Amino acid sequence: MNKITFILILAFYLFFSSCQLNENEKKLVNRIDLFEQIWSTVNEHFYDQKFNGIDWDKKRLEYKTKIEGCDNTNSFILLLNKMLFELNSSHCGVGLVSELDKVVSPYIFSNGEIGIDIRIISNKIIITNVVKNSPADIAQIKTGYIIEKVDNLTLNDIKKLVNYKPPFNIRNKKFHLTSEVLRHIYGNANTTVKISFFDENNQLQTKVLTRTERKNSILLGGGLPPAHLKSESFYISENIAYLSFNVFNASNLEQILSSLEKVNTSKGLIIDLRGNDGGSIEVMKSLLGRFVSKRMKYGAYINRNEQNEDFIEPIGAKYQGKIVLLVDEMSISGAENMAAIVQEFNIGKIIGNQTPGQMLWGNGYLINDSIALVIPIYKLEYISGNNIENKGIIPDIIVEMKLKDLLVGKDTQLERAIEYLNKNL
Repeated sequence: MNKITFILILAFYLFFSSCQLNENEKKLVNRIDLFEQIWSTVNEHFYDQKFNGIDWDKKRLEYKTKIEGCDNTNSFILLLNKMLFELNSSHCGVGLVSELDKVVSPYIFSNGEIGIDIRIISNKIIITNVVKNSPADIAQIKTGYIIEKVDNLTLNDIKKLVNYKPPFNIRNKKFHLTSEVLRHIYGNANTTVKISFFDENNQLQTKVLTRTERKNSILLGGGLPPAHLKSESFYISENIAYLSFNVFNASNLEQILSSLEKVNTSKGLIIDLRGNDGGSIEVMKSLLGRFVSKRMKYGAYINRNEQNEDFIEPIGAKYQGKIVLLVDEMSISGAENMAAIVQEFNIGKIIGNQTPGQMLWGNGYLINDSIALVIPIYKLEYISGNNIENKGIIPDIIVEMKLKDLLVGKDTQLERAIEYLNKNL
């Protein structure tokens, strides 16, 4: 079994083949044919034979009738996703390549940035991080500032643009809303974005910032735009080191491990997975292999036909210090998997907010030359019997971000991790 997860929605097209019918008839015939292929692919490959309690045969009849009355491409795609989303499973959907920028991660695929991160706190867009020497930093934008508008769009305006996807819990909805805000903040390099925000004195300011070009781009294929890999490491104090990266990817592994080598002699290590979009299981295991001393079965990938056990293999000298993982509602898929294993085997402590629970193994299927489908084909069950799809990771120590702390430059989740390590080293 290939141990590389499809954590990214692949490029989608809708293709109409030529045949001797008028245009409306061609569209209808091909849509029905595409619908049947999609329904059948799910029927054959969806990981759960009971379809999460959904009568899948009944859904075929119900949605086929709706598809027959469908008169445009957008409504066709919406109906297909409405049917798929009834399965309430992550890593599940279909769409058009023209809508690709609405589904892929801005953390990874946008090539221009202004150097801020945000979270939705108390129904407000709050700046939670400002990168030193970035356009935002040069413009004297600070953490704790409340963004009122991005290019004249308020949070309520952006809410109307969000395509919420399963699982339908509050945390995952916040993930999709935050991602949509970030798509408007990120963008093409050398373009501008207008940010209106309330500062520490509750004064409304507006800045027009030019997005700088991001580095370390690679091509993943599948019609996806270049991915921008990011990792950093440094010593917070003499005894405590910090490591973060935005995706588990083989091209990023060498840099991640090199960063780990730099901090390997620390007594405490904080691995920041906030905003990490997951990725390759093999890369995750390569990193975890530095924190175990013997071969360890962590769980099994299960579907209706098979059960495949999987293991963490020790790699090199085991890191001897204490470990803390930071997670929040923007930590998904492979990031949740790593956090779950760390928690299940008491490898370290988890601090932050509960994660969304996007923890199924998705696979991509070409329906024809231009349209593709992503569906979950395995669930992961840990040796405890736990499965975190929809549940997410509940941190050992829950710490919420608060506006008053951010306004004075405090990252309370990071500070709690430092406090924990200082007490336990």
